[in-house]
Amino acid sequence: MSLHGTLRWGGIVRSARDRRLSTATSPEPASSQPLSRRLEEGTGMARRQAEQSTFLEALFHGSWNGGVYGQFVRARHYVNHLRQLHVLYEAFESVLPEVKDAGVARMLRLPELRRASALLADLEWFCGDTRTHPFACAETRLHAERIHEVAREAPHLLIAHAYARCVQDLYSSPQRAQLIAQAFELDGGRGTAFYNAVAAGELHAFQSRLSARLDEVALGEHDAQEIVQEARLAFRIQGLICDELARDTPGLNG
Repeated sequence: MSLHGTLRWGGIVRSARDRRLSTATSPEPASSQPLSRRLEEGTGMARRQAEQSTFLEALFHGSWNGGVYGQFVRARHYVNHLRQLHVLYEAFESVLPEVKDAGVARMLRLPELRRASALLADLEWFCGDTRTHPFACAETRLHAERIHEVAREAPHLLIAHAYARCVQDLYSSPQRAQLIAQAFELDGGRGTAFYNAVAAGELHAFQSRLSARLDEVALGEHDAQEIVQEARLAFRIQGLICDELARDTPGLNG
């Protein structure tokens, strides 16, 4: 799949607009499998690679050698992680007004997916006034550009990015909230607003609600295939973002 307005299938490159025009005269068959299942089965490898990145494993489960210096280094990496997420959630929320299709909009407008303001609150807690210093690595900018691109040319593909964020961020929210609170000795929910979208006791209900909204979107077979491929792309770019953060280049020092 191209990152510049085209969709690749079997070596054939077509713009999203051309694809829509061709299917308008030749109705495509409805998807034969629930979208939630297709996404779970079709993104397994890319999803696991993103979830098991060295950066995230170290960030949430590493010891960082303890002590004040280790905590400081961990906090710096964590803030860089939050900054990337803030860019991505801002991009996602900014394109929602452009979504016209009611079926797609219902899936995309899950309130739990609106996390930009919570991320900003966490950045304020950790950084104070320095939170205004912008930083996004090239891979994050690429991901944000892709979100804007599909919103213009193929809005149904936003479902893939919403799904990826739910799986990567919201499903792990209760556990990560606890880990971050312990790592930085936080209490009263300070610095962990991002993870407040889904409580531990609500996680199963949220997953069921997400699956139901995915499956109620009316899709043709080609659209369903494209969404799965786009979700793979979203997970892979997230893995690249983690790889870049792990390198700890001077530009990541904020």
